[in-house]
Amino acid sequence: MSRTDASVLVVGGYGTIGRTVCIELAERTQREIIAAGRSPEKARDFARSVTGVEPRTLDVSDRVGYADALDDIGSVVMCLDQDTPRFAKTCLEHGIDYVDISPTDALLQEIESFDDLARERAATAVLSVGLSPGMTNLFVTEATDELDSVDRADITLLLGIGEAFGPDTVKWTVEDALGSFSVRSDGETRSVVGLTDPRVVNIPGWGRRRAYRANLADQHVLARATNIPTIESRLCYDSRIVTRYLAMLRRTGVYQPVVSLLGVDRIVKLADSVPFGSNESVIKVEILGRLDDRAKRIERWVRGPDQARATAIVTARVTEALDSSSPAGVHHIQELFSSAPLSDALVESGYTVGRTEHRGDQA
Repeated sequence: MSRTDASVLVVGGYGTIGRTVCIELAERTQREIIAAGRSPEKARDFARSVTGVEPRTLDVSDRVGYADALDDIGSVVMCLDQDTPRFAKTCLEHGIDYVDISPTDALLQEIESFDDLARERAATAVLSVGLSPGMTNLFVTEATDELDSVDRADITLLLGIGEAFGPDTVKWTVEDALGSFSVRSDGETRSVVGLTDPRVVNIPGWGRRRAYRANLADQHVLARATNIPTIESRLCYDSRIVTRYLAMLRRTGVYQPVVSLLGVDRIVKLADSVPFGSNESVIKVEILGRLDDRAKRIERWVRGPDQARATAIVTARVTEALDSSSPAGVHHIQELFSSAPLSDALVESGYTVGRTEHRGDQA
């Protein structure tokens, strides 16, 4: 049996994103799909509800259990945000293809360091898979290829607070996305803080919104992969009140004490019980550059309900596309894929994918 005919192990397979990845792959491929996680009961209950999905118990923090969990596996889809790259390295050591949706750039950089290992074992790893990072990487890269030169790329993510986010997403937002980090600005590395330095963005379907700095991985990955002088990612919520309130907490120095007082676990539970807000999300990129000595701005976006589902759809299509012809090594999504088939998949699933251009003075 070839690696691309062997089973697909979806880690976090019964979670918010993983369950949709499992369902999509089970419906679209002939491969056995395995939903894995720490809870055997949750894995079994979910697997019983979907034809073509089998359960497996796996704790990625338990290295002893790796060998049994990876037996007969051809591809792994990681739908959890990890503290270390140890499990990813083990997959590549075994020649197993690896797909990761993590938005944490520090982790992605560590996995990047396994490129030689992946090539030696003829395995393919794809990072930055999803919406942001993911489709944003593709949109920026493709727009850059259309222009003679690029001055800046701005990435904006609007999240609906009415969506049922998984605990990993909430924890990452509190602990990582809104902390301190570095960005590329005017060709120089600059230290910044999340929830500061707002930028007014016209977001499709939502109008003009203030979006604040956030430690999203796409800006860092693209800074390493391109020569764009300024690449910045920002975040806002569908509720202007929530966005401004969080920014006010940061501005007044209260944000971190509040997080420390409540504790991340309690914040995760509170976020899961929010009784208001939309479940819609929007990603938007704006690339400003020049073509034929005239300024040009390219804007691209994805809009629709349930960003977790959209991330899962992109992830399933990427996993499905990996085969024996995929180049070995560790890659980010923009190195192996184009946005067109993934955009088509999102449109088929009810999302809106858009593009506008502005030339000359309007840019």
